[in-house]
Amino acid sequence: MTPYFQDDAVTLYHGDCRDVFAELESVAHVITDPPYARDVYVRMSMPKTKVGSGTFGRVGVAAKGENWTKRQGASIQKMAVGDIGNIDEMLPEVAAGIAKITTRWALVFSDVETTYIWRHALEQNGLRYARTGAWVKTDPMPQMSGDRPCVGFEPATICHAQGPMKWNGGGRAAVWTHGTCKVDRPNHPCPKPEPLMLELVRLFTDPGEIILDPFMGSGTTLVAAKRLGRKAIGIELNEAYCEVAAKRLSQGALDLFGVTA
Repeated sequence: MTPYFQDDAVTLYHGDCRDVFAELESVAHVITDPPYARDVYVRMSMPKTKVGSGTFGRVGVAAKGENWTKRQGASIQKMAVGDIGNIDEMLPEVAAGIAKITTRWALVFSDVETTYIWRHALEQNGLRYARTGAWVKTDPMPQMSGDRPCVGFEPATICHAQGPMKWNGGGRAAVWTHGTCKVDRPNHPCPKPEPLMLELVRLFTDPGEIILDPFMGSGTTLVAAKRLGRKAIGIELNEAYCEVAAKRLSQGALDLFGVTA
């Protein structure tokens, strides 16, 4: 395949990862944040619920105003119907592709309700389940309906290829606390924060190894890999996000050596 963008550290492909998997040789790691289940986006955007003459208030949201709430709900609905798609039908095939080419760690973010499906699919294709990690958010998006708690963390299913496991975190917990991406936010509906991805790359990979993100979005996993002296491959179906990632990765700022492994 012809890369969409390439330099000494990273290679980007515009396409469906299920097609690109067949063109790739093995990689040391997969660190990725695929679309979540469609039902997650729908539930997040539900309108407020009225009971009798009263209304369940949106705690923490009301102060921002009704227009803000409507905009947020509409944005989530757009994600559900196609802006970033959903994982429902493609998950088994994607899991098989990840398992086939990974020689060390595979970390897959998902909604809580889908973690057991990812674990089963990755194990069924030969990877060994190690742990479920958690990104705990300091500033999670409120529950739009206001009638139940919001989700304050995102899990990551952590698997390893057969054979000895090694990571750089010693005995620490697989819990990472970071705020959501608000400063210098790339043009993407739900980018992972760069500090989170830098921490994951440091903990699970070593300099010079190849990291694959088959759902690269705006390219934050690849940015973290490049900053820390790893190689990286990204795949993205939406060409607009390929362009966002290419611009970020071609910036001279990424060549600075202010961040070390």
